[in-house]
Amino acid sequence: MPRLNERQQNSREANIQAALKSYQHSDEPSIKGTAERFGVPYSTLRGRIRGVQDRVTGHRAMQVLTVFEENSMTRWCEKLDQWGHPPRLELVKSMAQALVRRRLKKEHTLGRHWLTRFLNRNPTLASKLSSRIDRQRAPADDPKIIKNYFQKVSLPTLSQLRSASEFPSIQ
Repeated sequence: MPRLNERQQNSREANIQAALKSYQHSDEPSIKGTAERFGVPYSTLRGRIRGVQDRVTGHRAMQVLTVFEENSMTRWCEKLDQWGHPPRLELVKSMAQALVRRRLKKEHTLGRHWLTRFLNRNPTLASKLSSRIDRQRAPADDPKIIKNYFQKVSLPTLSQLRSASEFPSIQ
């Protein structure tokens, strides 16, 4: 089953919580009936009733950064963006590395996909971080292409412009 986007995930979680509440306050609780009524999988509702955590909460302990550190990183990135200097991806990763090193007091490297997963957990940051020029855009930096562009849209020189006396006066 593919992963849900943030809005779908929040909606699904809200349905599960409503189903849990309904099940707990029901006079004759039925897991199957409650699951069907709220449109949530039976196995998910049964697991939650037995105390199983949702995926996000369950995996939080496995993350390298604490929730506070991750929120601090998010605020730091947003502040830099407000100042007009969005951080590069490498800078975000090195900052996270420094936070982990400071807390653990030993060398610890972040995983290969840490940055991607950090951005998945914080989708608002994805558009604010800058990265190197895409490979497709790099050829536009070629001086020949730039010179060709300015030849195509060349502005007339001063000698080609009519004198100001030839223009009708605007009043």
